[in-house]
Amino acid sequence: MIALAAALRAVVMLGYPPILFYSDSYNYIADAVAKAPDVVRPDGYPLFLYILLPFHSLALIAVLQALMGLATGAAIYAVLRRRGLPWWGATLPALPVLFDVYEMQIEHMVLSDVLFIFVLTVALAALCWFDRPPLLLCAVAGLMIGYAGVVRAVGEPLLAVLAVGLLLRRVDGKRVALLLVAGVLPIAGYMAWYHGFYGQYALGNSSGSFLYSRVSTFAECSKMTLPVNLKVLCDPTPPAQRPNSQEYLWSISTPLYKVSHGNQFSPAADVMAGTFARAAIESQPLAYATAVLKDAAHTFTWDRSYSDITGSGPSFQFEPVVAPVTASKTLWWVLYYPKDKSALLRYGGPSLGQPTVTKPFSSFIQAYQKIFYLRGTMLGVILLAGAAGVIARWRRWGGLALLPWALAAVLVILPPMTAGFSYRYVLAAVPMACLAAGLAASREPRTSRQ
Repeated sequence: MIALAAALRAVVMLGYPPILFYSDSYNYIADAVAKAPDVVRPDGYPLFLYILLPFHSLALIAVLQALMGLATGAAIYAVLRRRGLPWWGATLPALPVLFDVYEMQIEHMVLSDVLFIFVLTVALAALCWFDRPPLLLCAVAGLMIGYAGVVRAVGEPLLAVLAVGLLLRRVDGKRVALLLVAGVLPIAGYMAWYHGFYGQYALGNSSGSFLYSRVSTFAECSKMTLPVNLKVLCDPTPPAQRPNSQEYLWSISTPLYKVSHGNQFSPAADVMAGTFARAAIESQPLAYATAVLKDAAHTFTWDRSYSDITGSGPSFQFEPVVAPVTASKTLWWVLYYPKDKSALLRYGGPSLGQPTVTKPFSSFIQAYQKIFYLRGTMLGVILLAGAAGVIARWRRWGGLALLPWALAAVLVILPPMTAGFSYRYVLAAVPMACLAAGLAASREPRTSRQ
């Protein structure tokens, strides 16, 4: 199974060398070279890129991320075998991680997702390996979860979720406290580094702007009590005619973009946007809940919408032709800003790391992607299987399945609550959901296993 999954990843790397890019990729590379924190998203992933910078190899990033994907699937299999499932029973939950084409595609891009998923899954697998995790393991798992929080902002609340889950599993307070202390260290260290650049202790300066994009799909200023300075953020377009929530973050025609003069992540704009968003939620809680549930429900549809905004458009497909790195009009800044151009040259050389398409490998993976991917409805079934296992063990507070299932649920619902829906964001929930479903079918011992 692992050998076949590895062979497929080799086909991807041979078909699209050295690696693929998304718009976020250039920010990550530039941050790694500049060694400066980003105000939009935490820079745990650029730290990984910085460590690899001496090799000046985009192909090395692709190889390491492919290995992370394989290790994620192997971790699920190993834990389920440890918990008593037969080889085939442990294999089934690992299949979506090992063979989903979207997983392989995201591994072959300069994006933080795979590192986030890998760190989170390995830490969770370690905690599920024992009924009563050793002290050292709790410390290491805490460090990994804390680091995940500075790789992706959605990881910030997961440390608390893990702590509560372990307490419900009757893991003693000393171990949980050690996990929490260790988990806070990477976050505190990053905040101190951020303070050195921007004079404030934070992981970024964008939470208000992201939340503004979430509420802008439904916010009606006629139903809100706003000070004059915030009314400029109102969109006069009827809610039924408004675009996707993420358009309000990146489009140059939104009220926030115009008010901030194109700097929607400045401290002033972020505070202004956050204040507006909280007022919208307080005045229209039902509309907010409806928007969140509608986006969350999109996760479980059988067919995918073909859009980059929802994480499954051309940029998230293996295409017959790959556009030049700087061809898109929306990426004019890639070569305009000296730090971006310098970073691309240092990593990609004179070609700027331009991806190429090589047949017959590319043709094979293009055909593969039409069939082998996890449909949203399938993920829903996996989550329901995990939930059934949690409910069946209600006397034991959900048993071992509770921890991965709770993380999966948080990773599904949190993006629609804070920004908007994207299949890309949902990928992080898949390993947790699969592990929970597998543990739901396992037999848990009545006595603690060391």
